[in-house]
Amino acid sequence: MNLEFIELDVDWPFEVSIFDLKNYILSKLMEYGQPLRWAITSVTNHPEKKIQIISVEVVLIVYQDKGKKSINPELNSF
Repeated sequence: MNLEFIELDVDWPFEVSIFDLKNYILSKLMEYGQPLRWAITSVTNHPEKKIQIISVEVVLIVYQDKGKKSINPELNSF
């Protein structure tokens, strides 16, 4: 088990309401590990694509050999 710090850009489709946003972001983060702490650091609007991009900083609990998405090895580890 390790703690990993990552920065992610998460697509936020306009169909996902603000009330569902927390669960939507958490579901995306769970693809990489178990979120310990996370924060939205910016939101960028792309109306032509009908999405917004949410930048998120995350500290994840990562279990080895769990089949989660690979995390960039260049990012900082705790």
